[in-house]
Amino acid sequence: MLHILLFLTVTSSSLAKLHLMVIRAGEGEKVTTECPNAQKTGHVSWCKVNSRGKCQVIVNTEQDEDRSGRISMRRLNGSVFVTSQLQKNDTGTYWCGKIQTNGILVSDIVMLDVFTADSRILNRTTVKGIMGNATTIHCRYMVQFEEYEKFLCKVVSVNSCSIIATPQHYNSSKLSISGNKFNNFAVTIRHTDEGDVGEYWCGARTPVDFEISQVKTVMFKGTITKPEVPSNKASGTPQIWHIILPLMLGLLIVILIVLLVKKRKQSETIPQENGCKNSESPTTAKSEGETEDTVAYSTVTIQSSAQTAASPAIYSNLKDLKEQNEDVKIHSSESVEYSALVFRS
Repeated sequence: MLHILLFLTVTSSSLAKLHLMVIRAGEGEKVTTECPNAQKTGHVSWCKVNSRGKCQVIVNTEQDEDRSGRISMRRLNGSVFVTSQLQKNDTGTYWCGKIQTNGILVSDIVMLDVFTADSRILNRTTVKGIMGNATTIHCRYMVQFEEYEKFLCKVVSVNSCSIIATPQHYNSSKLSISGNKFNNFAVTIRHTDEGDVGEYWCGARTPVDFEISQVKTVMFKGTITKPEVPSNKASGTPQIWHIILPLMLGLLIVILIVLLVKKRKQSETIPQENGCKNSESPTTAKSEGETEDTVAYSTVTIQSSAQTAASPAIYSNLKDLKEQNEDVKIHSSESVEYSALVFRS
């Protein structure tokens, strides 16, 4: 495969009007970048701007890969994508565009910041506001960046941040700019909504260099932002218990209430049952008394044959022996009659 080294100059009328994207990723990561405004036809090139403002072509859609095989450029469904296995020296400003006889027609500008483990940690602050009201993001810069063009970008993915405001270019219906051009750059977001929540980067740039100075996290009252994933997996455990413990406590309270209600119902039921039993006992006693049968006794006196004519036999029935003798108790389901026979000589 033949590799040709070209140094190109921009042929577009103004770089300030182009689509600007900032990408920040760690060394060794594999990052894919889109050139959203690239020409739909013809070969598109990817070049890196050097200190003299010239752009060195690294790869194009015809060539596919660079010499090292770390960087590739392809068309996919009409869009152009660049994939890079990052190294520290990849940090810099890149142009995406179509090569012409006298230079390159730039369509997109990408500022790539490759950081390492020992890189300077960015200053992070939180900006709080009220949904629907205006919220201002203040960016401050060190002395060495006084002559740089200031910008504010909004993070649109894990590594990518799209520039939304520079001192010369911004959406005037949504944003307003204030502050001086040296060390203070303030962007006010009007009529804030859910789409304005998120992370913003404060930066400064020249045609060949750039710097990300601060990270601002915008939050509105009543909104919830996704927390950062902790580096230590064990640190996530307390957050889980903050959810589980209230649920367990609520469940125990519900169980106690159910048990108390059951116990109260049982205590109300027992006296009612006792009352029913007491009311039934007299009736039961009465019915038992009513089952006692009336017993009748008869007495028969038999005389001798000589006395038979003169004294006929005497029969006597004794009604309700119970009335005569309280000690005798006879239980029977039928009426019983007893006879007493008396023989006289």
